[in-house]
Amino acid sequence: MRVPNRIVGLELDTWYAHFRSSEQQDEIASTFSGLLHASPAKFAKDACRAAGLDWKTPARYAKHLIQETVMQPRILVKDPIALMSAGWLYEEYGFQVVCMTRNPLGFVGSLKAAGWDFDFENLQRQENLMHGVLQPFQDDVAAMCSKQEGATFLQRATLLWNILHHVILEYREQYPNWLFVKHEDIAADPMDGFAKIYQYLNLEFGKSVQNYVLESTSARNPEEGKSTRYQARDAKEVLKAWQKRLTDEEVEFIKTDTAAVASQFYEEF
Repeated sequence: MRVPNRIVGLELDTWYAHFRSSEQQDEIASTFSGLLHASPAKFAKDACRAAGLDWKTPARYAKHLIQETVMQPRILVKDPIALMSAGWLYEEYGFQVVCMTRNPLGFVGSLKAAGWDFDFENLQRQENLMHGVLQPFQDDVAAMCSKQEGATFLQRATLLWNILHHVILEYREQYPNWLFVKHEDIAADPMDGFAKIYQYLNLEFGKSVQNYVLESTSARNPEEGKSTRYQARDAKEVLKAWQKRLTDEEVEFIKTDTAAVASQFYEEF
């Protein structure tokens, strides 16, 4: 299995790759060093290649070259699949990390709506990871791998949520200077939520950004997306989407199965 990222230009052999467990350490380090230290010309070239070559390529190249040369924007790495390597990225490259948590009901509801599942072999074969931060889940992951066909989607989804948020709890202890935010808080008050993120990142929360936040989260936007690709949504309705996606029995199972970890993030658990 390959997990390509066409923008970064990196193909990994596992989801949630843990740098210190990976046999691709040299490739990962070289790719990020090349990305973060690229010249304006190289960055513009790579951005055009990622977008696909067509008749717009010359204009696209010129745009990126001007942006990188004159404006010198900061690079945003938005990658939830990089969670297990976030500590390494921070320590190696000095990333300012914003880590978002999500209520397990919303998380599982979104996986169900999108039809996304997970193969725990991705974690089990990363020995340093399983003997390290994921040691408390060794038996659960091994059992899930041995009965992959017999386990239900709900069991896999809640175990994945527990694992990801257990890692986030470890990060909260290890890196108190990171910014930890809740998806629900930002959806409930997008303007305040993004203002805090911009302040943490020392970015200007200007009028154009504020207008974009308003337009992207407005009640004029649809409640549900038409695909798994990004589109503007009604932020407040997104908070309640799981209520239509999950049955009462599923809600009860999720609450019970995630209570130990979820109670450390959410009072209702």
